[in-house]
Amino acid sequence: MNTETQLSDLMVSAYTHQKNGDLSLAIQAWNGLVNHADADEALKANAHLSLGNLHQLQGNNDLAVESMSNAIKANPNSAEAYFCLAYLEQEKENFSSAVEYFEQAIALKKTDSGAFNNLGNCYDRLEQSDEAINAYSQAINLDADYIAAIYNRGNAYIKTAKDDLALQDLNKAIELDANFYQAYYNRGTLLKRMGKTTQAEQDLTKAKSLAQQELEQKTPQ
Repeated sequence: MNTETQLSDLMVSAYTHQKNGDLSLAIQAWNGLVNHADADEALKANAHLSLGNLHQLQGNNDLAVESMSNAIKANPNSAEAYFCLAYLEQEKENFSSAVEYFEQAIALKKTDSGAFNNLGNCYDRLEQSDEAINAYSQAINLDADYIAAIYNRGNAYIKTAKDDLALQDLNKAIELDANFYQAYYNRGTLLKRMGKTTQAEQDLTKAKSLAQQELEQKTPQ
């Protein structure tokens, strides 16, 4: 069997096992590619990336980080590997590290609105509200109806006392989802701060009602 056939068979085997949910067998096949003497850097980068995703699915985050780091060594322009590392660090609440990885990923791929939103969330957790607002704004520039980014930016505006801008974003979030009780609650709190007591009470009552409805829907009958 020639080298090209060996590599092809390993890749087919890896994808087949992965598709069938046989993660351990898929990992074995990808490791076979990684360790094959004739696999080029592009193939190894793809194999490391797949290994990282599979390890993450299995909950082996340390192995996932190792695989993603190896993917970047094989292909320094792997935006997906940087994104994965960023999400893993965010999950562990290592927000400074997550920011670094998100920034590197975004430098390679500037069209991922979800990455900008998550970058904003990391900045927000680091209490860097201006940076968070900028990241959320980038997400919204890419997707004008990205409700999570709009809501998050509204909350960041509240933290920086930009009440009018915060109100615009929370209004937009509620326009996009009339059952978004968190947005009603935050808008009610904001309106109360702005001295608009009647509107504030209406929003807070609405938020309580919607939250109760959601809880009842989730509670087994």
